[in-house]
Amino acid sequence: MTETLILGGCPAEEDTAQLGRTPDFTRLNRLEVDCYQAALVARYGPPPAGATFARDGSDHDFGRYTELALRFDPEDEAAVAYSTLIGEGLGRWFHAGFTAPVEYPDSTSPRLHHADLACAIRSAIITMRPPYPDGERAIANLRAHNSDVVPA
Repeated sequence: MTETLILGGCPAEEDTAQLGRTPDFTRLNRLEVDCYQAALVARYGPPPAGATFARDGSDHDFGRYTELALRFDPEDEAAVAYSTLIGEGLGRWFHAGFTAPVEYPDSTSPRLHHADLACAIRSAIITMRPPYPDGERAIANLRAHNSDVVPA
């Protein structure tokens, strides 16, 4: 048996791509979800065995949007503890040392700050170097979950 915890598309207090209004919505939505996963890993660590990140798509009148989800085994204590911890999410990108991948001065004129996930992670690593609080731990978390982007 598996339970699903919907985590959202980006930190709770941040602007995000708007379905039906934001140009190139699908690409920007995917970028924000990917970056949100990386930010959560930086802050809380990678998921333990028994838990995994997934994408949860929903249909709307204007199209389909995607949110980040955590699928976990409710019988696995470590997975349940992680789901409880990560369920807090993030309020802002900077709470995990990240900057917003996209800025929205208005919903129809997005400004791209990071072309892809690798760019966002590299930017976060620069930010999280000491003396950033818990920066070394956050970088180690990113390296454990994104070894192709974060060199040893």
